Amino acid sequence: MLNSPRGTNNVVKICGLREPAHAEAAVRAGADWIGFVFAPGRRQITPELARECGMAARAVASQREILTVGVFVDEDEMTIQEIADFVALDAVQIHGEGALSSSMCSSRPVIRVVRPTFGATYSETWPSVEQTIDSEPRLIAMLFDGYSDGAHGGTGVRGDWDLAAALAVRARLALAGGLTSENVEEAIQRVRPWGVDVSSGVETNGLKDPGKIEAFVGAARRGFAALSTS
Repeated sequence: MLNSPRGTNNVVKICGLREPAHAEAAVRAGADWIGFVFAPGRRQITPELARECGMAARAVASQREILTVGVFVDEDEMTIQEIADFVALDAVQIHGEGALSSSMCSSRPVIRVVRPTFGATYSETWPSVEQTIDSEPRLIAMLFDGYSDGAHGGTGVRGDWDLAAALAVRARLALAGGLTSENVEEAIQRVRPWGVDVSSGVETNGLKDPGKIEAFVGAARRGFAALSTS
């Protein structure tokens, strides 16, 4: 079952934030959601700093709603809940093989990830997506990401947009993987996703770039606006 928190749609999410200034830049650019990675890796953030980033983002947002998402990879449910409560996360994004149910993640909405291997077909991919939808009462979206062996996201690897488009007909799909300000409009037109998610595509030399964040959000908004008139 898919539930959208507070009626959100056409979501633009900036993920992998590690500095309050970059969280503020994402809000000023018009992003709807910001993401913090708690799994090991170069974008990993401490709960303390994530909380600071979230507070900074909400202060800039003022009356506009900005939602925060915590990204976890094969993490145990107690740790997820403790971090989510401390940071005041609005949703959790679950990667990995662990079959955590949404009931294990407090009452927060859940994003689950689908990363089809190269050449995977719709008939091979849909059954697992459908099973996740049917078994997750707190699910708000499936995140479609490009596959990279040994990684769980943020690689900049583009997935199969045709496969994503087929899945998006039947599932609320957030598109990630290799998106930039140069291709996100085309991606939205081709896939017609519920939302888009970017990390490496708004970085320069491995660091978030406020200019690229602004350009990406603007391009995504144009893409979604074009969908509404087509």
